[in-house]
Amino acid sequence: MGEPLPTKKRLRARRIAGALWLALLLASCTRPQNNGLGPLGDDETALPGIRYEVVLQGPLDNELREALEAASSTIQRLDQPPPDELALRQRAERDLPALDAALRGLGYYKGSIRVRLETIERAPAGIGADLEDILTLPGSTLRVVFEVEPGPRYRLRERRIEIIGAPYGFAPPRPAQLGLQGDAPAIAATVLEAETRLIRLAQERGHAFARAGPRAVIVDHDREIMDVTLRIEPGPLVRYGAIRFEGASGISERYLRRLVPAREGSRFDLRELERGRDALVRSGLFSVVRLRLPAAPEPDDRVSPVFELVQRKHRSIGGGVGYASDEGANLRAYWEHRNLFSAGERLRSELLLSPIRQNAQANFRKPEVGARGQALLASALAQNESLEAFDSRSLKLASGIERTLAQGLEGTLGLSWRFADIEDRKGRRRFALFSVPARLAWDGSDSLFDPSRGARLTFELAPNFDTLGSGARFLKSRVVASGYYPIWNRPRLVLAGRAATGTIVGAERTAIPADERWYAGGGGSVRGVPYQKAGPLDRRGDPEGGRSFIELSGEFRLGLSETLGLVVFVDGGSAFDAPLPGQGGLRWGTGLGLRYATPVGPLRLDVAVPIDRKPAVDELFQLYISLGQAF
Repeated sequence: MGEPLPTKKRLRARRIAGALWLALLLASCTRPQNNGLGPLGDDETALPGIRYEVVLQGPLDNELREALEAASSTIQRLDQPPPDELALRQRAERDLPALDAALRGLGYYKGSIRVRLETIERAPAGIGADLEDILTLPGSTLRVVFEVEPGPRYRLRERRIEIIGAPYGFAPPRPAQLGLQGDAPAIAATVLEAETRLIRLAQERGHAFARAGPRAVIVDHDREIMDVTLRIEPGPLVRYGAIRFEGASGISERYLRRLVPAREGSRFDLRELERGRDALVRSGLFSVVRLRLPAAPEPDDRVSPVFELVQRKHRSIGGGVGYASDEGANLRAYWEHRNLFSAGERLRSELLLSPIRQNAQANFRKPEVGARGQALLASALAQNESLEAFDSRSLKLASGIERTLAQGLEGTLGLSWRFADIEDRKGRRRFALFSVPARLAWDGSDSLFDPSRGARLTFELAPNFDTLGSGARFLKSRVVASGYYPIWNRPRLVLAGRAATGTIVGAERTAIPADERWYAGGGGSVRGVPYQKAGPLDRRGDPEGGRSFIELSGEFRLGLSETLGLVVFVDGGSAFDAPLPGQGGLRWGTGLGLRYATPVGPLRLDVAVPIDRKPAVDELFQLYISLGQAF
């Protein structure tokens, strides 16, 4: 049955090996640093310049303050101090036209800005210091003060849309539909965005060559209002001609046409071409996807779009290493083919080796099967596990259909069969589980590997039936939600949170295979608590698993530079014997982490300690190294 259950001596050996591995990793990641002392290897140092701080003084709301900060070179270049006071004064005075433009752009046409320099009488920072009003560098001796008098904010009054030349059937929308609301602030960006929406709307209605005419913006300073007239030349109503793909040799054109919803002879709609472009990008076959349209319609009022494609290599091989002090080091390797039968079919094989788990799996995905946005899935997994809770050898075969239901929303329905030979403290048993797994996943985040805003939600449900005669039948379900909220942009600070819960109903815990029960604790669950040990334990302190679980995580992610980040986190969770979480409470862990940006996601190093440590169960700390954020 694989390796024997881990002993304390084996665990100590793992930690020593992990520490050596970590030292090698850190040594390989070390880079020579410039530290602001000029080119590497050059002993000359540039003059440090004079340091200063900036104050925006006046009745400013957040919108106006952010606009002025973005327009000010004096603020944007705080980390590039000038050589002397004269250069600083010149820098600040050169800001005045840009700051005035920022005022006018937000509708403050009677505003004024003056600048002065002050010598700072430096005193120890007090608790009441206003960090929002003062932008500063350590050791600064001068203060640049911008005195801002915004004045009254002008409002939008008359708003018109006019057609130039023949309308070709185009009916312009009402100004309010474009975002030009009566008596709204006279913001320049709002007018420009409305004009962009107007042209876009025409292109969505078949006028591929619509263009903007000269807009008329009249500012009445006596009445403190702005009148706006937007003009559009719609151009003829056109239909699609032949849709062509350049640079797609070796890839089925039929498959590519299924990715693009536009059809020859139908009315032009820019949204269809954009959806096709996005689908071509998501296929993973191309490093560059460009949409090219002709400058004018063809003689029969048709337009023939061209997608210019640059192919990626269809095959790739890669791998990675990781470490957790409660699991040991792990090695991953994969091989992938993304165009197996010339129609975007993807075959990926993976191998995982660690002291507690070894597996080999293959996953196949054929896109655009039966309907647009629908894919056929198939997979095989052979796995050996040697854990404190159980030893297990298993083989799993699965297939299913995956379908895109809406933007960011995917659903999967499948069939699976898994044979498992399991040995735990209660003996050895064999199962052959037939399952009908279903999954619904929504991803509204801005990044797959390192999200900074948005949210994700996943719901999984799987009825299981044992076909070897044990009579085990149970329903397993899980819900996972995570959210990402940006607090600051400079420096970058993100609040990230995750919550997960699951349950198993229909069978007692002892009737459920040990490797199907819920467990909590470890690097992907409750950091600081040993792997699988946040939950029921037997008399020897080995995990027993449960029929339900809860996990909660919160992180503050601070960007120290473009490549380095710091994380402070708190995790909580536990598995429970009952189908619903209840008696026993949660185990908690907390700690610090470093993130190092790589092309395939952040390298993660976390050090966590248990809260309310249990000496018989918990170590003083746990160390985790892997690729990607914790969630």
